Amino acid sequence: MLLSLLSKRSLDVDSRDSYGFNLRPQHLQRYQEYSIIYKKEEEERADKWKRFLEQAQSRADCENEKTSSHAEPTEKNLGPFLDVTQGGEDLNEEKSVFDVQREDDANKEEPTKKNKSPVQKWAQEFDEDTEEVFHDTLVNDGICTPETEHDVISPESFAIWNKELEVLVQGGVPRNIRGEVWQAFVGARKRRADSYYQNLLDKEIEAGQEQNKSQSSEKLRKQIEKDLPRTFPGHPALDEGGRNSLRRVLIAYSRHNPRVGYCQGMNFFAGLLLLMMPEENAFWTFVGIIDDYFDGYFSQEMIESQVDQLVFEDLMREIFPKLVSHLDYLGVQVGWISGPWFLSIFVNMIPWESVLRVWDVLLFEGNRVMLFRTALALMEFYGPALIATNDTADAITLLQTLVGSTFDSSQLVLTACMGYWTVTEDRLQQLRNKHRPSVVDVMEERSKGALVRQESKILASKLYSFKHAPESLALETIREEESNDHKETDGQSSTLESQQSNMDEFVPCLGIDSELDAISDIQDQVIWLKAERCRLLEEKRSATLRTEELETAFMEIVQQDNRRELTARVEQLEKEVVELRHALDEKNEQENMMREVLLRVEEEQKLAQEARISAEQDASAQRYAAHVIQEKYEKAMTSVATMEKRVVTAESMLEATLQYESDQVKAQSSPRCVQPVSQELQTKRSSLLSFGLSWRDNTKGSN
Repeated sequence: MLLSLLSKRSLDVDSRDSYGFNLRPQHLQRYQEYSIIYKKEEEERADKWKRFLEQAQSRADCENEKTSSHAEPTEKNLGPFLDVTQGGEDLNEEKSVFDVQREDDANKEEPTKKNKSPVQKWAQEFDEDTEEVFHDTLVNDGICTPETEHDVISPESFAIWNKELEVLVQGGVPRNIRGEVWQAFVGARKRRADSYYQNLLDKEIEAGQEQNKSQSSEKLRKQIEKDLPRTFPGHPALDEGGRNSLRRVLIAYSRHNPRVGYCQGMNFFAGLLLLMMPEENAFWTFVGIIDDYFDGYFSQEMIESQVDQLVFEDLMREIFPKLVSHLDYLGVQVGWISGPWFLSIFVNMIPWESVLRVWDVLLFEGNRVMLFRTALALMEFYGPALIATNDTADAITLLQTLVGSTFDSSQLVLTACMGYWTVTEDRLQQLRNKHRPSVVDVMEERSKGALVRQESKILASKLYSFKHAPESLALETIREEESNDHKETDGQSSTLESQQSNMDEFVPCLGIDSELDAISDIQDQVIWLKAERCRLLEEKRSATLRTEELETAFMEIVQQDNRRELTARVEQLEKEVVELRHALDEKNEQENMMREVLLRVEEEQKLAQEARISAEQDASAQRYAAHVIQEKYEKAMTSVATMEKRVVTAESMLEATLQYESDQVKAQSSPRCVQPVSQELQTKRSSLLSFGLSWRDNTKGSN
């Protein structure tokens, strides 16, 4: 598959939808509103499909048990439908659209898996049940033998089962199994032939190596190469590998069906299928869609496409007569509107969610009825707005703008399927049979007129060449005369192609005048001019769309270049930031170390301050105590001095007293009393003296 693991960065939600496609600026806001609804619807349909697949698997298991005794005839009758997709590659696994792996080479394919997913088993059972219904019809017609009747399911049970599946498909197929379901609807597994796709590519490689290449194949290759860059430009999945896969699918189909070859618009179908499934599976699904669903649509005559335009115009005149009358008044043909819708299968016409929902129902029904129903639903939605317009260009532009904003996919599918259920395949076939003969007649007349126009263009080119280079025209005439009829025809066509650019540049009006001259009726000329005008408007619209897409792609390239420069600048800045962070970390470490040192110093200072304060307090207390002691000492010394004075005074008084007493004693007459008195006085004196000395010593000792 093309879509690799795409990151959310590669899918810019502001400019792309969930499938990776670009959104127009005017649709961004509305898509964001509907994206929430899309998510809820996806969850609901995933649950419904899960239950349906589980029931289908249990039903298949029961049938296998019942028919185990008849395994041999069953394998014989349904052998072609029991094989897994041939070529060694199974149906793509259940993966999200943006979670699948890319195929690196068409020759490298995944091996067949033994354990199939429920979707793969259901896809095989869907093909088998469909085949059994046809087989039952053959039994009723007497073609099949009675021995095989036990292998056929009843049409009633298949109708119930098919109705349930139809309701699920109209509700939408989950995006993670959409690729497998589409392959089952188209019948890609039954179409697949071993090595057929690779053989087509090998033939193309061999043809490319040959020197003598056919002119038609070379034209197809050039046209394919021209359309490859125009296919979903800017999509993340369509890179170089994606374009290579798209190129291989388109070239292989041109080899497979040379009658159709390649037509512009096929690249979008193949690109869409490549986004959903592997390369070879996309090829076989593409073959089924172009060869069965749109047989005759993309051939050179495009008869079926023109027939469907007339059929749709009849339906419009029947259902919306007022709208068709207004379009006729404006000179707008219904085919101008429905033609691009049908040829593109609404790709690039309506939002992608609506496109995929329409494709779900279209591929399930197996015919083009859903194209008509969807177109009628769109005309029902936007018909009133068209009636209000008064100009052809305004009407077409308004319708294109309104259709491009149809984001309500559920309402579109519901209105198409339920509102126009009377538009059936049988009714469409009747209308086709009615208009096909007239279209064939017109094509025959146009082919005749084309020959006349071609001859007139050849004449004009020769006149122009003769006017500007008569010698070259003479040489060319001689060569044409010498060549045979076959080479003459090839020479004229090559001359026409080589001089077509000069003719278109210098005489552009000559070809148009020849076309107008070929149309005899004035009314036919007016109709042709209107058709030419519509075609030019459509080409202008396509050119505008391509310009927008290329502009978006160019802007994305510029953004990628700017992103690379910014990435380099960011890396450089990141390196500088890392260096600055490293330097900052070192600086922070140094600051932390300095902070720790300062904290330790502060703590030491605090301790020293506290010790100093404590020492000062102790010193102050000691000084105070010393002061108190000094005061006490001074008081004591003062007291001692006073006491000494008193002692001295007392001694002096004592001496005086003793002297007085001695004098008294001497004065006494009795000599016998003198000695005892003197001894008594001496005793008193010594006692007083010892008392004074002891008191003095005690006073000094206390101090």
